[in-house]
Amino acid sequence: MKLINRWVVLGAFGVAAFLLLLIFLMGLGFSAPQTDEVDWQLAALTVIPGPTSTPRIVPTPTHDPAMGTATPVPGALSLNGFAQISGTDGEGLRLRATPGLNGEHLFLGFDTEIFEIIDGPQELDGYTWWYLSAPYDDTRAGWAASDFLEAISSP
Repeated sequence: MKLINRWVVLGAFGVAAFLLLLIFLMGLGFSAPQTDEVDWQLAALTVIPGPTSTPRIVPTPTHDPAMGTATPVPGALSLNGFAQISGTDGEGLRLRATPGLNGEHLFLGFDTEIFEIIDGPQELDGYTWWYLSAPYDDTRAGWAASDFLEAISSP
């Protein structure tokens, strides 16, 4: 006796056709009602302006008679002050593990990026070097040449 004959094949096609018809009819019953009206919603758009550089401060030397020494000049780099990278023409500033041009390059600081001055100054390779740390990320810290730094007030 053959397991596959003409009646088995025709029966299989019949069952498959019945199932396809059943699926098609069920799909018609569950479809979403169609309407011609579209419910439009306006999207809210907020425009955030890009960062701008901090304006340059004209330094004015001052003297504190009680201390007998001059106070830091506004606009001059000093310990525990803040500095902004500027003058790299968009190329960025290499911050290094040690002061000097031979120091290992750690990362690239970008124009208008702000750092806190932690240590320095140190004179080496014709530059004055300051140790900077990003106030928002302790992993972004290193030595930078002062030629590309601008003193700013506390951010």
